[in-house]
Amino acid sequence: MATVVENDIVLPEYVAYKPKVSDHVPEMLRDMAVAVEFPLSDEDRTAMETLSLKFDREGNCAGLAAPQIGISKRIIVFATPDTPELRIWRPDLSDVMSKTVWINPSYVGNEEAGFHADYEGCFSVEGVAGLVQRYKEIHYTAYNVDGEQLQGTIRGYLARLVQHEIDHLNGVLFSDMATNMIPMEEYRQMRLEAIARGYR
Repeated sequence: MATVVENDIVLPEYVAYKPKVSDHVPEMLRDMAVAVEFPLSDEDRTAMETLSLKFDREGNCAGLAAPQIGISKRIIVFATPDTPELRIWRPDLSDVMSKTVWINPSYVGNEEAGFHADYEGCFSVEGVAGLVQRYKEIHYTAYNVDGEQLQGTIRGYLARLVQHEIDHLNGVLFSDMATNMIPMEEYRQMRLEAIARGYR
């Protein structure tokens, strides 16, 4: 059931499927999300605020895309805090970024920088994690709330996270590309054990 929070915003449940139970993926997760026009409409501002609040209220969330909460808009939110735990679990963490909302983001991968395989999970793919190969480095283009264009190059885990979230806007799930799918419980245990070893 959706939860009502401050400012009269209702936080929707995740649009998700359970690959161990059914092959049916909701259309929202397969459709191309709609580009956002500037200046932002009240509807788009509400969509952005809803996504941001949903992100804030998750205990362990690296990023979210609007289609994951039933909003077909090209909006994502993410963060890569520079914490000891994250550096242990994601040793390729080189670039960090505080909580960020991007509108109409896109990226181009740098093939010359190579690829890296690592595990990913997702609120929209319930109960499993999988090994996904992604670009080590990407060049991104996005817009902020004021319609200002943002561009840059990011690497490592941050690049992986951005690729994952932008994939959602294009109807692509990590499970489409993943190998070695494992139960989410096993993935979480791997993470806990890796962090514990890192602190020894």
